[in-house]
Amino acid sequence: MEQVPDALFEAGRVARRLKEEAYRLARPGASIYELAERIESIILDNHARPAFPCNVGINQVAAHYTPTPGDVTRIPPKSVVKVDIGVEINGFIADTAVTVADTPEGEAMRLAAEEALKTAIKLVRDGARVSDIGSTIQSVVNRRGFKTIRNLTGHEISRYNLHAGQSIPNVQTTDSGRLRKGHTYAIEPFVTLPEGAGEVVESGEATIFRFEPRPRLEKGLKGDEVSLLRYIADEFRSLPYSTRWLLRLGREKLELHEKLVRNGRIHAYPVLVERHGTPVAQAEHTVLVKEDGAEVLT
Repeated sequence: MEQVPDALFEAGRVARRLKEEAYRLARPGASIYELAERIESIILDNHARPAFPCNVGINQVAAHYTPTPGDVTRIPPKSVVKVDIGVEINGFIADTAVTVADTPEGEAMRLAAEEALKTAIKLVRDGARVSDIGSTIQSVVNRRGFKTIRNLTGHEISRYNLHAGQSIPNVQTTDSGRLRKGHTYAIEPFVTLPEGAGEVVESGEATIFRFEPRPRLEKGLKGDEVSLLRYIADEFRSLPYSTRWLLRLGREKLELHEKLVRNGRIHAYPVLVERHGTPVAQAEHTVLVKEDGAEVLT
């Protein structure tokens, strides 16, 4: 097996420490802006970079929400809060998430997600079928009286690529994919209430973005637009980013960024919410596949 870079293990160690900080910060009354900024600043203090903006999903918001410039949202009482964290060192990425619940029902959902994750990791080895992992996650969650989100999945991770190919389902599927030794995957069960739809839909809002340079993408753009795109490409290397990270460029650049998003030059990740509005819990680890098992990196 090709030697695994130390940077991958270090990214995992940083992400693991951040989970405790997320548990401490994600409490009723907390500013989600300050929470995200704190998590991201700790990553930078550890000589790493955020692999994506810190996601803070409250209740029915399942994925892709990060605070925006000027966001004054505070965590309300009786919430189920997901904090999704990515750490990148030299392009090697560790992805992890925790749920902090302020209700007995939410706490039960959190425990269901964590048990499903722990059980799924026991199946990880070279050649393991992703369909078996999805079926196991669904079975554990259903046995605890909850429902998995069928259209949110785990994912393979490669260098500078958060979603590198193989998906890891959270339900029984016909996917014929198999895990491969030496490859890295994020496994992340998402759990909701039995009356939930068990699927997410786009909310119409986007707070996370990504730019991937492609041939002729700059055609027809003005000089300042090209300059901004090149800055984003150099700074974020095709990884997701937040407009919070562009604030230092000034409000004029934020307005220009909005124009580039509208014109399709920059990809926007829509905020994903549970279709019936039920709360969602999440648990996530990044694992390295070995011949006869998994090494949990986070």
